Amino acid sequence: SACRPEGRLLTIGFASGEVPPIPANLLLVKNLSVIGLYWGGYLSFAPQILTTSLRTLFDWFAEDGLRPHISHELPFDAYPDGLNLLKTRQATGKVVITL
Repeated sequence: SACRPEGRLLTIGFASGEVPPIPANLLLVKNLSVIGLYWGGYLSFAPQILTTSLRTLFDWFAEDGLRPHISHELPFDAYPDGLNLLKTRQATGKVVITL
């Protein structure tokens, strides 16, 4: 695991469709925590958490506090190439299509 000791692994979803195993020995040796998060579930029992967290994220982004990694920036006419980068898992960050 790339986590530092006492880090937290946040499981959000599995884009490949396969649920990877979490080696318990790494959790033990590095004192890691694993937290499952079904983000959409908050809509039914605590929607204010979604609203507040999204507002915070957008504020951080507006203040240049978040800088997402952009691995590819392509012109609009190359959007099929951008989709292929995602499909073949060659993108290492965001794929941005410019208009």
